[in-house]
Amino acid sequence: MQFNRRNLAGALACAALAVLSACSDMATSPSDPSIEARKSPKPAAPADPAAAPRAFYQGAYLGTANSTPERIAVAIREFGQLTGRQPSLVKTFHSLDCDFTAAGWCGQVLRQAATTGATNYVALDLKWTGAPAAGLLDAINAGQADARITAVARGIGSVGSLVLLEPGWEMNGDWAFAWQGVANGGAEGPAKYAAAWRRIVTLFRQAGAGNVRWVFNPNVGNAMTHTASGAGHWNWYANYYPGDAYVDYVGAHGFNGPTVWNTAWQDFGTMTDGAAADRMLSDLAARYPAKPIIIGEFASQEGAAGAKAQWITDAYAKLRANPRVVGAVWFNANKEADWRVESSPASLQAFQAAMAQPGVQTAFAPVAPSANLLPGEGKLASN
Repeated sequence: MQFNRRNLAGALACAALAVLSACSDMATSPSDPSIEARKSPKPAAPADPAAAPRAFYQGAYLGTANSTPERIAVAIREFGQLTGRQPSLVKTFHSLDCDFTAAGWCGQVLRQAATTGATNYVALDLKWTGAPAAGLLDAINAGQADARITAVARGIGSVGSLVLLEPGWEMNGDWAFAWQGVANGGAEGPAKYAAAWRRIVTLFRQAGAGNVRWVFNPNVGNAMTHTASGAGHWNWYANYYPGDAYVDYVGAHGFNGPTVWNTAWQDFGTMTDGAAADRMLSDLAARYPAKPIIIGEFASQEGAAGAKAQWITDAYAKLRANPRVVGAVWFNANKEADWRVESSPASLQAFQAAMAQPGVQTAFAPVAPSANLLPGEGKLASN
């Protein structure tokens, strides 16, 4: 399993402004005529005070040690007991080398997690044994990973329950992920990434993995500019988007880690929708109006006394108030910082209060898949 992004502190110091940006001021998205054309001309109807609370799907990543066949089910239940609400989404990290069949280690992780009633959320590292040291996306697009991707698709398709799949996360970052645009030709990288995503989805569909839903989760902001540069810069997140027919959910990753990345403390709103975040949450909602939003990873370190507790309270208030956000995955691990909800009694109490709110679900209800096989997807060219 490959997951060492946040150990690259030097590169992430730049991305932290992106990794730390949000929806408090809910600023408008970067100017783009296509957004305006896609907005509904009708104002939203006022909420009915008597209506049932909107469903919200809380997720959690429980750390490397807990993401094993022996520990995952126990850890899910323990987290539920700790916080008062068992997560409906459980994230784990795997690579294309994984065996997702019932006999495989990765397959056992997913099957054990599913026994708790949680839905698996897989972050898929796009490297594999024998992959080139450079030009990973070119290799995928040339068909060099087709056999591995097909094997992964068949394994995940045999899990017997829904799987959210996030291939090549944080593609717009700059911290040595082999699938990121900066490692694949710079300005040519986004188009290569989008093509690779489409190829992966097509291979999954051809393998019959109909239990998969696809989640597009860039890092908040633009790691090359750290400001609201929008479509004027090649590394703008939307340049990586593979198309509505290949995506079921959109979202973002973001962390408030001022001592980790030597940045200012940022509330959830600034972290996901401020200028340094390229107004991402607002832009996601406007640009992809048919796609529900899932925040694929987020957390905060402790700050001054009570600061993290307030951060948690504010973050969930904003998440629940945003009608486009259907869920979020808390990164509950002690890694570069202690991101866990139990890092202090006050933080845990704030998280418990958020989980006690009406509408927080313990079982995930997915959207219908984005598309079946499309014309032209029957064969994939390799060169």
